[in-house]
Amino acid sequence: MRPTALQKKKLYALLHAIVRKRDGPRCLKCGRTDKLQLSHIYPKGRYKLMEFLSDNVKLLCMPCHLYWWHRNPIEAHEWLQTAIPVDRQKKLKLAAQTYLGPFDPKLAILGLEQELASYKK
Repeated sequence: MRPTALQKKKLYALLHAIVRKRDGPRCLKCGRTDKLQLSHIYPKGRYKLMEFLSDNVKLLCMPCHLYWWHRNPIEAHEWLQTAIPVDRQKKLKLAAQTYLGPFDPKLAILGLEQELASYKK
């Protein structure tokens, strides 16, 4: 099931809040604090069911996201190996190989709300 526009907006707002709590309000690559964007590790076009997994999202500024991450995939992959914890990398690799649908946007929203609440404690 595809999320409605309203559900997608809610999902991305929750993801953004989770990533900011997890990684801090700065670009993971350069430390910049403005023009921040969510950036997927496994591309959301190819791994559609991983689009709303918080482990698959990092915070990058617009220049790092558009002009570095997307244009230098080999360098970006090498950098990522040191930028995120190994256990998260393993979890993502497993999800990319096994994550099956169907996607339930309501369930995804509940899961992200619970994850965000765990950061507030």
